[in-house]
Amino acid sequence: MDAVQPTLVTRLNTEWEWLCADRGSAQRVRSWMLSAGVLDADQAPADLGELCALLRKRAEGGEPGFIDAWMSVLLHRVSADDGRDAELAARVLVQAMLPHACRILRGCVRDGEDIEDVAQVVIASLWEAVRTYPIARRPRKVAAGLRLEVWHRVSRELKRELAPSEHLDETWAAAIPGGVEPEGAVEPVLLARAAEAAGLQTAASAVEELEGARGEMVELLLWALECEVLTTEAASGICDHYREGAPQDAAAASAWGVTPVALRRRRSRAVARLRQAAPQWTEAA
Repeated sequence: MDAVQPTLVTRLNTEWEWLCADRGSAQRVRSWMLSAGVLDADQAPADLGELCALLRKRAEGGEPGFIDAWMSVLLHRVSADDGRDAELAARVLVQAMLPHACRILRGCVRDGEDIEDVAQVVIASLWEAVRTYPIARRPRKVAAGLRLEVWHRVSRELKRELAPSEHLDETWAAAIPGGVEPEGAVEPVLLARAAEAAGLQTAASAVEELEGARGEMVELLLWALECEVLTTEAASGICDHYREGAPQDAAAASAWGVTPVALRRRRSRAVARLRQAAPQWTEAA
């Protein structure tokens, strides 16, 4: 990505450096975190870049609820105000989510397509996801919710804006089911790419199936993986079983190295967890 980093991403990173040099911005964000009890005064750096690096480090350390805590502070600022505080809070979140947006961007650019055009769609989707996130209704798994919302928006925007006008490279065209118009196939192909990245190989290898109920199920499984509702193994078990032409349990169990009974029990538990969490996915979608 660095070798072909879009101008817009470079501009955001440069703008972030300028923002970090502004002591007033750093003091405001720091005061929000202290007031909310996210950090103690002796922990919180005065520099904005160092402060955000500490928040990321603590979040990556797996401290329960920490990432929800600091992202919620910022999202409440975004939703409660339309002035300078809201803009600053949104900008901090955009920078925090920028690496994820760049990963989406890498997966969306097709051969012969202008990366700058796709970057405009991805970054605009990121800003919109941050500005409209319903933090009052969805205060948990905030980072996962934001990632999913960005993915949804990018998928919709690329389908509407780029698919009808862009020439398709051979790999892209080969992935489109016969008789399907290119603009109607963009979302299934993007879904297949996301499935491959998530380890759902049976979904990634059968793009023609990723429409209708099958597509919705795979999208639900991707959400479940993002939100840690299911493990990759559990999601793969559901994805492999609930499809046309799925192998019998005996063959599937052999491939997984377990007994058919153990496989069915594992799948049943995964389905139960997924069914319990499904209403949250409906809200997210």
